[in-house]
Amino acid sequence: MSREIELKVPLSEALFQKIQKILTEKNTVPSFQFHSLSHILKSDEYFSLYNTHEERIKNKELKVIRLRTQTDSPLEPSGIDMYGDDSESKEKAYFCIKHKTLENGVEFNSEYETFVENPDVLRKFFEATGYIKWFEKKKDALSVFCTLSDFTDFEAHLEIEKVNGLPYAEIEYTKENVPPETVRPRLKEILRALGIDPKNRDSRSWAQIITEAKQS
Repeated sequence: MSREIELKVPLSEALFQKIQKILTEKNTVPSFQFHSLSHILKSDEYFSLYNTHEERIKNKELKVIRLRTQTDSPLEPSGIDMYGDDSESKEKAYFCIKHKTLENGVEFNSEYETFVENPDVLRKFFEATGYIKWFEKKKDALSVFCTLSDFTDFEAHLEIEKVNGLPYAEIEYTKENVPPETVRPRLKEILRALGIDPKNRDSRSWAQIITEAKQS
């Protein structure tokens, strides 16, 4: 089990491109340092015994029952095309359940995750036991681990991403050595260093974000 404290913020296309250029071309940003640049492709399938969110709440189903397939390609900062060829990367799969709470627009997750050798086995299990795939999201992201010079011992994980085509930034801290009241302002400071306003954070679930985007 791990604790996650995370923020997600929608980005304009212009700001998305600006931050992508900072990461891929290793441009200098005052007080901001990062390493381990990767291109990540994720496909998340969410399963449930129920057809509606209301039924899930009523029957106290887990907030997240998810099968993820993922490729992770380390990149060298040399003007990489975020959407280039990753044919040499190998796909991995993980099964995850989560308990999720929300405090002041910040997500707290208790997460249990395990590697899955053959994801089709889980898909067949869900089908045989009455689970439905009620939602799917696809993420194309640049991922880095980052710090600020004011607190170099605090390393967060940052992704700028297109989720079902929507540009976002997500930042998280998963260690439990720092109290939540300290984690939140530090995550916000990292976002500000990149020109992202944390006041624009989006506390909706991805299912709600994507569904409402389709309807608008």
